[in-house]
Amino acid sequence: MFGWKAVRRLLMLLPVFGLLAAGCSEEQPVRLSEVRVLDGADQYALPGKAFAEPVVVELLGRPEAGLLGGSGSERPLAGRRLLAVAEQDSDLVLERGEFESDAGGIVRIPVQAGRKTGDQYLKLIPVGDERRSVTVRLTSGIAVSGERQEGAAGTTLPDPICIRVMKPDGTPAAGRRVFFELAEQPAAKSEAALSDRVAFTDDTGVAQTFLKLNDGTGRYRVDVKPEGADGQLLSRGISVEVMGLNFWTLMLNAFAGLAIFVWGMQMMSDGLQKVAGERMKGILRFFSQNRFVALLAGAGVTAVIQSSSASTVMVIGFINAGLLNLAQAVGIIIGTNIGTTITAQIVSFDVSVLAMPAIIIGLLLYFVTWKGIRGFGETVLGFGFLFFGMVIMSDELTGIGSFPSVERLFSHFDCTPADGVMPFGAVMGALAIGLIVTMIIQSSSASTGIVIALGASGLVNFYTAIPLILGANIGTTVTAQLAAITANRVAKQAALAHTLFNVFGTILMLVFFYVPWGRSGIPVFYYIVDAMTGGDAFAAIPQNVPRHIANAHTLFNVFTAIILLPFVPQLARLCEKIIPAGRRKVKYVSLDPHLLENPAIALQQSVLQLRTMVRNSWQLLDRTMHDDIFDGRIDNAKREEWSRREARIDRMQSEITGYLVQLMQRQLSPEESRLVPVVTHCTNDAERLADYAENIITQSERLLEFKQKLTKKSEKDLRTLFNRISDMAAEVIEALDGASAARAQTARKLGGEARKLADKLENNHLETLRKEDYNAPNGVIFMSLLGILRQVTERLDNIAVRTGMLVDYDLTKK
Repeated sequence: MFGWKAVRRLLMLLPVFGLLAAGCSEEQPVRLSEVRVLDGADQYALPGKAFAEPVVVELLGRPEAGLLGGSGSERPLAGRRLLAVAEQDSDLVLERGEFESDAGGIVRIPVQAGRKTGDQYLKLIPVGDERRSVTVRLTSGIAVSGERQEGAAGTTLPDPICIRVMKPDGTPAAGRRVFFELAEQPAAKSEAALSDRVAFTDDTGVAQTFLKLNDGTGRYRVDVKPEGADGQLLSRGISVEVMGLNFWTLMLNAFAGLAIFVWGMQMMSDGLQKVAGERMKGILRFFSQNRFVALLAGAGVTAVIQSSSASTVMVIGFINAGLLNLAQAVGIIIGTNIGTTITAQIVSFDVSVLAMPAIIIGLLLYFVTWKGIRGFGETVLGFGFLFFGMVIMSDELTGIGSFPSVERLFSHFDCTPADGVMPFGAVMGALAIGLIVTMIIQSSSASTGIVIALGASGLVNFYTAIPLILGANIGTTVTAQLAAITANRVAKQAALAHTLFNVFGTILMLVFFYVPWGRSGIPVFYYIVDAMTGGDAFAAIPQNVPRHIANAHTLFNVFTAIILLPFVPQLARLCEKIIPAGRRKVKYVSLDPHLLENPAIALQQSVLQLRTMVRNSWQLLDRTMHDDIFDGRIDNAKREEWSRREARIDRMQSEITGYLVQLMQRQLSPEESRLVPVVTHCTNDAERLADYAENIITQSERLLEFKQKLTKKSEKDLRTLFNRISDMAAEVIEALDGASAARAQTARKLGGEARKLADKLENNHLETLRKEDYNAPNGVIFMSLLGILRQVTERLDNIAVRTGMLVDYDLTKK
């Protein structure tokens, strides 16, 4: 199925990616920049017991910027030695005194409490760079319970916050005062409160207090300070963290942020279309060149529309209208996948400070009447709302990022490698979630924005974010499938091609998830993205995760496009086999409803249908005049055919008018708003031409009824006039077919000549009235036909005048 040429192209591309990966090999920064304590500080333990968690520190080197943006970040240092020493008067037990950082620059130091109670201090000294030393506080003789519990907003936590104080010999310290202080709480209308701010330890050494939560969502910090045997504080404080959740407020704010984000994205898209939408007709003319140009056109159009779903639906409309074939459409669809990554790149940058200025500036420009400035203002305003919604979503998600229940929820599809291998079940689960969410909201850009917000809040790590985005890439194809339900067979094949392409690309990427890179063991795709992006997404505290997600989204779509673009003909043939051609011929619909989303193209399609209608109306009138009047052939079978043609022209008028009414409900530019009535009037004139054919048939029936024939002179005069009108009609049709406006002017000139000739013929006929041998019925029919041809001339003249306007707006191009 796949040709050798395509395979050879693919093999030629592989060294490119190999060189890219080779250029991303690990480098060991020489200079230590920072020793960062990640976990284990401010812990507590009972005398002689091990602290619950080891002290975890990260050794960082000099900043390194990535290839695709993002600020330079410190990189982890592997293989660096670190000394751990208990400071003077501190009683801490260590397994050993020297440690070495792992591949991620991480050092884990297990510590055990001695017999001395109170605050103890551990000094961490990097070998060869003592200036970067850090000190960690640990507390002995204390145990705390009730931390990291959750409660509903406005209620009292189910469990008390308890502290147990022990003596150096391991017995309970009874009768000691313990001070509780609410040091931090979420912003809310009500205030949180502790049941006891000072409590005494009981016989078991335990003191406790209850916390009533306020009506907000977020973290609470309670500082606990126990008293020592000498009346002084045993410790300078233990911080206990608990959480409160206002579920409905959280959901309301998060979905409000999502709504503002999507609305801003749509507003920015609308503004860009007003500025550049009319140029999309020019882009359309390049679609037919080759699949590489089609890819660029698809990427460009989608960058404006900012939704691969919307641009693919527009392609379905083009196919249904007969403007594109399947192979061209597949190339465009591949491009849409690249173009839709622009939104993710925009929102991944931390430019939230620009949200409010953009909203203010955009609002001021929005009220400017000039179309170009107004469209630019709408774009800036949408940009502001886009980031404002992103900030709201990120703030709400960050607030619940450390909630145990939320962590448990997201752990079900956490794709972090276990034993060096990404869990396949979790990967499939994340992919399914991305697919379903995108099917619901009908926008891969919006779902990718949600993933970036989740990544920024820490709820989703880099490993999990990529399968979510892959699922979104498949989910976005559902919109095209729905749009193709009522479309023709070729459009259905194009929608299938969109789905198959994204599925094939996802399968290809899943393979790279299980190909590790070097001794790091990181999947090769993840490693390349991390190497080309500032910051380390795999550090103990991941860095610059939003930019990593956006760059992974772009790289995935570019990579799959490069790999699969040579196979476009094979993909098209596969779709044709899955949805084979039936006996019925493909039916094209010029006035496709999907094209209404692009008014410039929808208006052009209306003119194309008008062109067909004018031609059909004139052909009907021309055949009627020759067959019934000049040749005198009265054929009932032909009469039935003429009636069917006239009814078809009436339907075309109804379809064009209805389509233009729907178009008027869209946001149109001033030029488009002026031209819709122009096309409507032309449609009415074209329909009247077909009605005149019926009038001519009526006159021929009158001749038959009176058993009369036109005199030779009358027939000659009518032929002369009709030939002049025929020339006029030909010029009108040529103008509508895309010729210059001069054709319309020539038609008007011929119309003037036809009117003068009609006046002359009428005067001559009046002279004939004075003759005694005048045949009354014959003369009346002649005058009636003359009047019909005058009206035909007027209708053609109306179309010629308005055709000049359509030519000026470039609407008559094929």
